[in-house]
Amino acid sequence: MMRVRALLFALLLAASTAAGIPERPIGDDIAAPRSIAADKYYRTELYFGRSIPNGGTVSDEEWRTFLAEVVTPRFPDGFTIMDATGQYREKNGTIDREHSEVLVFLYPVNKRTASRRKIEEIRRAYVKQFKQESVLRVDYPMPVKVTF
Repeated sequence: MMRVRALLFALLLAASTAAGIPERPIGDDIAAPRSIAADKYYRTELYFGRSIPNGGTVSDEEWRTFLAEVVTPRFPDGFTIMDATGQYREKNGTIDREHSEVLVFLYPVNKRTASRRKIEEIRRAYVKQFKQESVLRVDYPMPVKVTF
């Protein structure tokens, strides 16, 4: 049995060499991640509940339109969208479990003031348009290093 495995390995090695496939192990040419000290970013997360008080939900189409018309113009270079399920206690004491969206923004330290102003504009627009009590905002106080 060992001879058969050894023979198969030798044939595989010969075939890969003939095909021009390098003999080194996979992953040898992948560099270790490096941090760029000059490119520090802040991170802000916004949590959007999709339930509308007094009934209804923000539809997928309404959410896509909100992203296209409100969020993307303020952060055209990009952001991350995560689907979530959240729980929230309304002012009247009712606990609401709802489909939610989380937006994650990374922005350079030197654009912190302008980016945070835009994030507040996004929060206010969502609260007003969809009659929300709030949009949760989490700001990470320390810069994030970009690694590649």
